[in-house]
Amino acid sequence: MQIEIEGTITKVLELREGQSARTGNTWQRQDYVIETPGQYPRRCLFTVADGNIAMFNLQEGKRVRVTLSIDAHEYQERWFNDFRAVAVADAAAPAQQAAPAADPIGVTLPPPAAPEGGNPDQALPWEQQ
Repeated sequence: MQIEIEGTITKVLELREGQSARTGNTWQRQDYVIETPGQYPRRCLFTVADGNIAMFNLQEGKRVRVTLSIDAHEYQERWFNDFRAVAVADAAAPAQQAAPAADPIGVTLPPPAAPEGGNPDQALPWEQQ
């Protein structure tokens, strides 16, 4: 599941690094706080991982639109939410509009209506054999 939040980066937390015990690969992770504008501002903590840290280049005071992937995981019988940034855009840039969805393939259409004044049980010309 993904959501989009627009606001100002109010806090850049400390960069964390480590090595995966399972794969042996190194990883980096940095958390940020974004605050939405308005009469009742809301804050959200989210994470940027590995190469995206340098690519997104998030700094305090920067106004951005962040697309977050939301997931939850269990650790030692406790559950935790994970909000991970998958895309960042300048808030001044226009929001991308999703392309209109195409008609689904394989959808069964309802039968056509009978011609005006005709018999609904009578076969249409293209249905006759």
